[in-house]
Parts: sequence; structure tokens; C-alpha cells
Amino acid sequence: MQYLILSILSSSSLMIIFKYFDKFRIHTFDAIVINYLVAGVLSLLLDSSGIPFEETPAQPWFWNAVIIGILFISLFNVIAVSTQKIGVSVTTVANKMSLIIPVIFTVIVLGDTINFIKILGIILAFVAVYFTTKTENRQDIDRRFAMFPLIVFIASGFIDTFFKYNETFTLGDKGLQPFLSWIFITSLIAGVLTLIYRYIKIRQLPQSRAILGGIALGIPNYFSVFFLLKSLSIKSLQSSVVFPVNNMSIVAVSALAGIFLFKEKITTINKIGISLCLVSIALIAFSEQILNLF
Repeated sequence: MQYLILSILSSSSLMIIFKYFDKFRIHTFDAIVINYLVAGVLSLLLDSSGIPFEETPAQPWFWNAVIIGILFISLFNVIAVSTQKIGVSVTTVANKMSLIIPVIFTVIVLGDTINFIKILGIILAFVAVYFTTKTENRQDIDRRFAMFPLIVFIASGFIDTFFKYNETFTLGDKGLQPFLSWIFITSLIAGVLTLIYRYIKIRQLPQSRAILGGIALGIPNYFSVFFLLKSLSIKSLQSSVVFPVNNMSIVAVSALAGIFLFKEKITTINKIGISLCLVSIALIAFSEQILNLF
């Protein structure tokens, strides 16, 4: 459970750091590219697998890591556009509610148990995220981008499911750290190519201040993925519990951070949403214990 808590804290800190990007006018994409460099270097330095770097392309997880790396940075761009054109609330709901995809995978393919209390908690989670993020008027939505939240939903769910697939079937005892290394290296390469294209097209160079932002982002980003995969590897902790609790806790912690760190004003609906987040987490995490009471 400690790995799951550390994953939640690491992921929530990313939301806080992004908030500071606005305050210090740091170009988000530039910092994201630097972040992948930092995360990649960190994963290489912490790699104790003993697998030589030049032998990693022969590993069964290698191309899966490349696919996830490309999806990482692609999804970031889709989320950015969806947030701008459709709205923060809709995009957040699509992103976090994607938990249903890996939950279905773990129940059907891996045999995780499902019960009424857990299902109730997941349904409540949908309502909770909607209430927590309901802050805007959606009358001015650009209909040309109406499919973007659906893309966010599918891509986010696929990435989480693919994480679990690799943790179960390809990583083995030594593959975790080099697997992460190649995810971040691939994202870095894709990001650098994008920056080169941007320079050729509009002659825009990366911000120098984005270096500090990328360093601040890269460290918790690495650990958020590392601790999530470690949580998924714990046999006594079902993945159908890990994904919902992880996603809902990030929503709740990020919302609370906005209130206490940035003095954000929230509505009564938002307060109900945060409360429902906590209730849904309890129902999902302790569904078996609750059932045993009856």
C-alpha cells in the first residue's frame, strides 16, 4: 500500500507543478521535453536490473515501452488541446474515468474479483469526478474538437491497461527499470523532434526557464510511474483496486491542494465531489471488508 500512496503523492505533485508553470510563465511543452530527459536519466541511474543497455532492444517488453513512450507525449498534446477547446472539466473526467478500461481488463483477463460494493464505488467515482471538476460553462465548446475527450478516455485507459499487461506478462523480475528508461527515452526523442519541427516552421526556440520546470517535473514524473508499476506488482493488492483508488485519490489530493495552496474558490458541488471521491475510495479499497460485515 505504501507504493500506491507514493504514486498518488507523486502524481498529485505534477498537478501542483503545472499550476506553478502558469504563475512563472513557463512554456509547458518545453518543460515536458526536459522532464522526459530528467526522468530518462534518473531511470538509467537507478537501474539495478543488470541488463546491459545495448541488450534491451532484445527484451520482450522493448517495443511495448516504445509504444507507451510515443503515446505518453501524444496524449499530452491531445489533453492540452482538449483542455483548451473543450474544457478542463470534461477533459479531466475523460482522463480519470478511463480507469474503467484497465479494471475491466483485470477482472476479465486476470481474474480480479468484483462485487457489488466495488461496482458501487466505481459508479460513485464517475459522479465524484464530474462534481469535483464542474467549474465552467460549456456553451462555447468548439465542436471540431468534440472527439478529443473520447481520445483522451481511450488512450489513457489503454496506457494503464498496457502497463498492467507488461507488468504481468513481459517485465519479469528485472525489466521494470529498463522498461521505464525506454518509455522516457522514446518520449524524449519524440519531443525533441517536435521542437525541431517547431523551430523549422516558426523559428521558436525552447525557453531557458523551462529547464528548471522540466527538472522539477521530471523527478516526480519518474516516481509516479515507478510506484504505480510497483503497486501493480503486489499480489495481495488487486489491480481493480489500484487503478480506481489511484485515480480518485489524485483528483481529491489535487483539488485539496488547489484550495489550500492556491486559495482556489470551490462551489458546493465541488465540495460534494471531493467528499464523494473519498467515499468511493473507501468503498473500492475496502469492499471485501465491508461485505464481511453483513
